[in-house]
Order: sequence, then C-alpha cells, then structure tokens
Amino acid sequence: MDKNVLLEVNNLKLYFKTTKGAVQAVDDVSFKLEAGKTLAIVGESGCGKTSLLRAILRLLPRNVTDYSGEIILDGIDIMKYSDEQFRKEIRWKKIAMVPQAAMNSLNPVIRIEDQIAEPLLLHEKDINKAEAIQKASEIFKIVGLPLDFLSRYPFELSGGMRQRATIAMALVTNPELVVLDEPSSALDLLTQANLMNVLKKIKQDFGTTFILITHDIGTASELADEVAVMYAGEMVEQCHAQYFYTEARHPYSRKLMDSVPTLREDKELVFIPGQPPSLINPPTGCRFAERCDKRFAKCSEHPIPTELEHDQQVQCWLYNEMGEKKHA
Repeated sequence: MDKNVLLEVNNLKLYFKTTKGAVQAVDDVSFKLEAGKTLAIVGESGCGKTSLLRAILRLLPRNVTDYSGEIILDGIDIMKYSDEQFRKEIRWKKIAMVPQAAMNSLNPVIRIEDQIAEPLLLHEKDINKAEAIQKASEIFKIVGLPLDFLSRYPFELSGGMRQRATIAMALVTNPELVVLDEPSSALDLLTQANLMNVLKKIKQDFGTTFILITHDIGTASELADEVAVMYAGEMVEQCHAQYFYTEARHPYSRKLMDSVPTLREDKELVFIPGQPPSLINPPTGCRFAERCDKRFAKCSEHPIPTELEHDQQVQCWLYNEMGEKKHA
C-alpha cells in the first residue's frame, strides 16, 4: 500500500435483505484516497452513495445479507475488527461523519456545547468535561460560529449554523477521515457557499481528508481533488477532478456533466432518459446500457475497470484493457 494512501477500499459489498430479494446497494466497489485529499462521490439518488458511506462507517441495519471486502485504513484492514473494537477505535475517533439532516442528528433538548464535547468524553479517557467544553469552543471558532451559541439548543440555530455545529462535532476528536453526507443539500445557495468555504479552510489549515457524498456536481467541484461516479451500486468512473469536469469518459458521467448549466457558455442541457435498474435484480451486463446511446453488443457482458491516461479508471466497454478507445 502506498504510504500516501490513507484509505483503500477493495471489492466492498453491502447487500440488504428484502421480501423481494437482496438489494445490491454497494456491489464490488474499489477505490483509494490519499491523506489530505477530498474524494467526491457523485451520482443520482439511490445509486448507493450513502450506503457506501455507511459500509465504511459500519453503520449497518439489521437486514444485511452480505457485507464483505477490504477497508484498509492506515495499512490496517478494519473489516477484521469486531464491532466493539470498531466502535472504540475507529468510528468517530479515526473516521467521523457529518450527516445530511443536521436537525435530525442533534438532540433538541441538549445544549450544543454538551453535544460537541460528548465524542471527546466517550473516546478520550484522560479528559474531563471542562477540558472537553474548552476543546469544543476551540472547534466552534474554527467552523466560524460565535462562542455564545455554544450554550444554546439546536432549535435556536439556523440551518447553516446547525450544519456547522455537526462539522464541529465531527472534528472535535481530530479524526483522520471525515465523511460528509450531502452536507449542503438542505441549505440556500448563499449558506451553501459559506459552508463550502469553511470546509475548504479546514482542509487547507489542518490537512483533513474528506469523502464528500453529493448529487450536486457544482458542490463537488468546490472541494474535490478526486471525483468518483456511482451508478446502480457500482463505481463506474474515478479520476482527478481537474480532468473529470472537462474529460469525463463514462457515458453516464458525460450525461451528468451535460445536465449541469454553466455561466461561461450557452449550451443545450440534456437529460438522461429512462430510470436506473432495480438493485434487486440488476442486469448481468452493463447496468447503464439501457439508458446509453453508445451501447453495442459487448454491453451485454459486465464491463471490467480500464485505466486510461491521467490515472482515470472507467468501467465501460467503450475502452479496451489497453486504455484505447474502441467506439466513439
């Protein structure tokens, strides 16, 4: 494993049991993430983004039928940890989470300072409550909130302030990796921009490693060093952000980019016809084939990942194993 790689995920699967069959929410996903970098995972709703996040954090429901693969953090496969060991040594201590709905994740009857201090009191043995509150106030300054808001309750804060409070809660234990699940989706545009500026400053000042889950391509461009595209439970493309926005290769990635309006050019926006396949009984071949205008006979077989220039990886039969383009 490369010493610069903080997180390596190999062949990760997460299936859920339902009355109609197993839902293949995360199916054989692999990727690497370097320390200090941000990976944005984009795709339509229901493509498996949040399920991937939950698989990494081991926040699993009771109806899991298959949870397998490797999650290597700092060279150690944490999939081999027991649930108790994972809870004590990994979750919130080395990997923390900022959830999508801040109001739902904050206890409405507990003051903000106590909620931010709680992870420290749980995971740090040699810290008392006064020291934890002091650390909470330091983190509050970092996320740009006035200290007098520490003594308030969640309902007394605006949506943007509550989201900053959840970011402070994630950062208070100084984790190696922070996963952000649609952190700005419920906010207005100005508040979104301010929140992304806070995250960029945290990344720059502290070298924090992020995984950003989002369906918003524009939001991803603000923070991402790498972009990964998920479709129907699979990761179909991953590449450096600087190339993704101009040279996306997978047909699904291209259509995502073609659906995003731009300020500097007048282009006709397109939509992706059809709907994603069922994750209970997905196609045996390419899962995007039925919606793809580039499909051909080979697409009836399941594509294999192909590495192209600029370290792009694409799971598509348009390119052969040598990285050469086969079809326009």
